[in-house]
Amino acid sequence: MKLVSRICLVCCLLAATAHRLPAPIQEIPENPTPAPIERKSKRTLNAKESMSDKAPAKKAASMTDQEVRVILSENTRMSLMHLRTYVETGEKIPFAPKSDVRPDEILERLRQVLLSRFRSVSILNGSSIRQPGSGLVMVFDLQAHVGMTSGEKNTVSIIGTFKDASGKPIQTITAAGSTTVPYPAWRTHFPEAFSAALSEFSQKLVNYRQ
Repeated sequence: MKLVSRICLVCCLLAATAHRLPAPIQEIPENPTPAPIERKSKRTLNAKESMSDKAPAKKAASMTDQEVRVILSENTRMSLMHLRTYVETGEKIPFAPKSDVRPDEILERLRQVLLSRFRSVSILNGSSIRQPGSGLVMVFDLQAHVGMTSGEKNTVSIIGTFKDASGKPIQTITAAGSTTVPYPAWRTHFPEAFSAALSEFSQKLVNYRQ
């Protein structure tokens, strides 16, 4: 029994004093090589943008690029003749003040309004109505009445009918103006009535679409 005890004691002492082997050492590189990163290819958006830049832009049709020929209607010719007769009659009256009605300025003022919207404006006389031509045509219809006495109305009506080269109506613009002959009737105030109608016509012309 003592022998077994001694053997066990010796085994315990040997186990306690046994030399322990060190754990294996792993070498860590000083500058580890990073894993290659896969780079994603960039989308070639610039190519599409450059193609869109090179594509010619379509130019929108503008009134300033168009020509218009103005044809006077029968009402217009009769109204202008009536206004000229009115002025000539007043000039024959002794000591009468000079009339403020100026028929010869009507067509020129119309031309200026149209020139602010169109590249070129030509006003044709009656014999030129059937002459061939290309481009836009406007039939100008004017009806005017001048008051003779105080309190009477001066009235102006303007109608502009636009037609294409084939004569097909495209759009019609209407305008009107009126004033009252003052007391005393030294002036008719007819020019103010025409100016009101022409101003309305000009404003509506801004919304013109071919």
